[in-house]
Amino acid sequence: MLFDLCQATTVAIIAFLLGTIIGSFLNVVIVRLPHGGSLHDPKRSCCPKCHRSLAWWENIPILSWLLLRGRCAGCCERISIQYPLVELSTGLLFWLCYHFFPCPMATAYTVLVSLLLVATVIDLQHWIIPNEITLGGIAAGIAASAVVPELMETTSREKAALISMATAAAGYGLLWGILELGKLIFGKKRTLFAEPLPLRLSCPEKPVLHLGEEEIALEELLPRPSDRIVAHANWIEVTGQRFTNQHFFLQHQGLRIDEHAWPFEHIIPFHAEITEVTLPREAMGFGDVKFLGCIGAFLGWKGMLFALFGGSILGSVVALFLLLVTRGRVGRSIPFGPALAAAAILWLFRSAIGVSPAFCNIFLI
Repeated sequence: MLFDLCQATTVAIIAFLLGTIIGSFLNVVIVRLPHGGSLHDPKRSCCPKCHRSLAWWENIPILSWLLLRGRCAGCCERISIQYPLVELSTGLLFWLCYHFFPCPMATAYTVLVSLLLVATVIDLQHWIIPNEITLGGIAAGIAASAVVPELMETTSREKAALISMATAAAGYGLLWGILELGKLIFGKKRTLFAEPLPLRLSCPEKPVLHLGEEEIALEELLPRPSDRIVAHANWIEVTGQRFTNQHFFLQHQGLRIDEHAWPFEHIIPFHAEITEVTLPREAMGFGDVKFLGCIGAFLGWKGMLFALFGGSILGSVVALFLLLVTRGRVGRSIPFGPALAAAAILWLFRSAIGVSPAFCNIFLI
C-alpha cells in the first residue's frame, strides 16, 4: 500500500516536472512559429523585449517567473504571464495523462495535449493555427495510433492506423462541408457607411488592410483564391493615378479597377475613401478544419464528433457570455480552435472529471 502510494507520487512529480519543461519549449513554439521564426535559432532563450540571452536560473519553468516577479532581469520589462501559465498547464495535463492512462497511451496523449495548448494560444493571439500543428498533428496521430493501437480501441496496429487516417479525413471533410455551407449561406457582408471612411494598404509582401481605425491582414479576409473584397470609393489613388466614383476589387491577384489591374507589390501605398464595402465572411478558417482532423487522428471518431459538437456548444456559450458582458459590443467573432481544443480535453479526461457516458453519448447519436 505504502509502496504503491510512493510510486504514484513519484510518477506524478516526474510527469509534472517533465510537463513544465516541455511547456517551456511550447512557449518558444508559440512565440516564434506564427512569425516564421526558427525554433533553433537563436538556440538559447532570450527576453522578448531586449533580446538578452537568459541565464540558466532565468529559465527554470514557473519558478523563474515568480522569482523575477514577472520582469526581465536585464531591462525590467514585464514578461507575459503566458509563460508560467503554459508551463503550469502543460505540467498538469502531463500529470493527468500519466495518472489516468497506461504509459504508452499516456505518452501519445501528452503529444496531443501539447498540440492542443499550442494551437489554443496561437489561435487566440493570431487567429491562425499553423500547418505545423494541424498537418503535423495528423501525421503524429496516425503514427501514434500505429504504435499504440489502443488509442483506436483495437489491438491491430494496421487497423488502428487505418481508423486514425479515416477519422482524420472524416473530421476534415465534415468541417469543410460545414464551412462551405456557411460560406454559401452567409458568405458575404455588405456595409454602408454614413460617412466616407479612409482605406489603405500597407506591406507589399503580406498586405495589411487599414479600414478606419481597424487593421487586418488581407490573407485573413481572403482565405481562398475565389474570395474578393468589393468596395465603392469616392476617390482612389494608386500608382500616381486618381480615380473618382469607382468600384474596385481586392483579390489574391491584386487590385482591379475596371480594365486596370495591378499586383500588390506595384500598388502600395494605396489610398481610397470608400462609402460601402462587401467583405467575404467566414464562420471559421481552414486551420480549424485541419485541426479537427488532427484531433480525430488521436481520439478516433467518437472523440472527433464530441470535439466538433461539444466545441460548437462551448464556443456558443463563450460568445453569448461575451455579448452579455460587453452589451453587444464584441468587435470580432471568437476563434473556434480553442473551443475544439477544450472539448477534446474534456473528452480525453471525461471519466476523470466525472462526465457521465450518457452525456458524452448525446453528441454521438
